[in-house]
Amino acid sequence: MLHDFLNSVPYPLTAVLIKLAPCFSAIRHATQVFTWSSTWYDSWLTIAAWWSICLFADIAVRYLLPIAFLAVYYLARWSTTERTNPPPITENALQDAIADLNAIQAFIPNTQILSRSGLSLNILFRVCGILYLPYLLVTHFIPLRILFGLVGTVILSWWAPWSIVIRSTLSRSAWLRWSVYHLWVFLSGKPLPPRMLSKPVEANVSPSEAANSLRFLFTIYENQRWWMGLDFTAALLPSERPSWSTQSGQPIQPPNLFTLPEDTIVYLREQDGKRVKRTATWRWEEPEWRVLVRKEDGVTNRVERPLPSTKDESASSTSILMKKMKEINQTPAPSSGAAEGEKVGEEGEEEADDEDLVTDGDGWVYGDNKWEGKTAKAGMGKYTRFRRWTRVAIVIEVVEVVEDGEIGIERGRTAEISVPEARRNSSESGKGSPLRQRLQSALAKGSQSCTHS
Repeated sequence: MLHDFLNSVPYPLTAVLIKLAPCFSAIRHATQVFTWSSTWYDSWLTIAAWWSICLFADIAVRYLLPIAFLAVYYLARWSTTERTNPPPITENALQDAIADLNAIQAFIPNTQILSRSGLSLNILFRVCGILYLPYLLVTHFIPLRILFGLVGTVILSWWAPWSIVIRSTLSRSAWLRWSVYHLWVFLSGKPLPPRMLSKPVEANVSPSEAANSLRFLFTIYENQRWWMGLDFTAALLPSERPSWSTQSGQPIQPPNLFTLPEDTIVYLREQDGKRVKRTATWRWEEPEWRVLVRKEDGVTNRVERPLPSTKDESASSTSILMKKMKEINQTPAPSSGAAEGEKVGEEGEEEADDEDLVTDGDGWVYGDNKWEGKTAKAGMGKYTRFRRWTRVAIVIEVVEVVEDGEIGIERGRTAEISVPEARRNSSESGKGSPLRQRLQSALAKGSQSCTHS
């Protein structure tokens, strides 16, 4: 697995994963203590430590703070001197780091206690105003450290098995539910919702699939430059961004040739010794690419537009660029615009935030010769333009326990080209690009002449 992992993952990610492995292990242990999934002794000791902090924090800060600073200083100094030559990274270290991340990811959905329930600011002000006087009375008779200890105990024991049993038992009481509902009506001022006579329609997506899926928005920049007598074309200067690029200016395939990442299958070893198969499958959530259009009122829409044809685009762009470069080289004194264009690759990339830019109806953003001064209108001094093609893809991960065997990464299907349905059939029916057809015909003529001779 170590060789496959190092071949598949870039070195910066591998270095970050290894350097943060102790932090991942500590966070995983903390989550296990918080969810009572480890030994009960750790959870009870955590509650006892919380009460010690609440009761004796002032005494400890007053008398033990300098000693704590000295202890931390000498401990950090000792750790740096002892670890002059760190041990080499092994396969078990990588497996432990990945297992820690998987355990932390499994805990993340459980922390969404405060969901977006639609509480308005008026309701929050009303609840705080009503509870303010009871809060003052409670804090007058009960010290704050006792209240903090009680609140922390409730939070730390929320996922304890005995706490879950108590909550489930209390939730079965109709009188208790009625009291809580009417108390909330009094605090919020909102009436109870009407009773549903029919059962709500369940969603088609299972909770496990929704929890193990991520949505990604892929964005491709279409860049063009204005040439005299040719209007806007994909012929750009060699020192500036390519005709199809990412937001950072790196070259990328056009939308009709863009491919999704390959499906991956990873076999990992869990902490309990079981072998787990994690399959990540990519697919498009949207049928076509869409252009990002933003109006002056701040409303952003993603509208469908016909994809530009890329047939002979590179050849035509190269020929146009060569002609223009010859014209520029023949002139004795280059214009300021051409001189400024040589620095586009350095200065034009400083404006990285393009999310709030206003576009025209087709999504174009116009700029000057240095890709600056971006506006939604073409005109004098606007020699460059770009627009953003976007499409949403979803990756779904399926986790299953399999039989014991090897651990590593297994690649899935080949990448799927995101050609639209209308062009996909026509491209498949063709025999190839025009350039390839010319090469094949030239080779065929050459072979025929050789045979005749």
